[in-house]
Amino acid sequence: MQNTSEQLSSKVIHGEPIIITTPEPWQWDILAKAFLNDPTLNFWLGEKTNEESLSKYFEAIVRDTLISGGTVFASPDQKAVFVWTWLGRDADDTNEFKENWYDVLDPEGVKRYYWLYEAGDLELDTDKIKKSMEPAYLAVHPDAQGKGYGGHIFKWILDYFDEKGYETPFILASTRRSAKLYCPLLGFHHHKEVFAEGSGPESEPVAVYLKRNR
Repeated sequence: MQNTSEQLSSKVIHGEPIIITTPEPWQWDILAKAFLNDPTLNFWLGEKTNEESLSKYFEAIVRDTLISGGTVFASPDQKAVFVWTWLGRDADDTNEFKENWYDVLDPEGVKRYYWLYEAGDLELDTDKIKKSMEPAYLAVHPDAQGKGYGGHIFKWILDYFDEKGYETPFILASTRRSAKLYCPLLGFHHHKEVFAEGSGPESEPVAVYLKRNR
């Protein structure tokens, strides 16, 4: 998922992304600011969506990711953060940070979260799931958006995991606009749009699922 204001085209030369090993507040601060108006996060959190609740949400996400097999990347200048979660993780595995994440969502938000993934009808290859990663949250600080951070870090990390033999089978994009950027530039195709229950015929989707071409 990508914050929807960031363009994927590159306008400046960016350094090689770094791998985060220590969780720090600037990481969830960027994520919270970037996802403040994101339709997917708004769908999960509902009326509780604000920078404070998002900061708590993403602190839990970053900390949980770092101890559960995922990887968190950042641009060297700390303007972009990209959280990748490991799809081979046991769904029943828990820790204090995953519990904190659930607390922020609350029971209804947790239901919406898992419903949205079930509604994607992804049909992942179970034989490859232990070597698969999800590009879960890509955020660029509002002051740095439109400068190519998103495209650079995304392409670099795709190559990074490809070289390590990991699959990146799908992307959950927040908007149709984001999906149109991902498809031609990153080698994905449109799979399915998901709408909130009760949405009208002119409604925008709360998520657009993309699958990798290969």
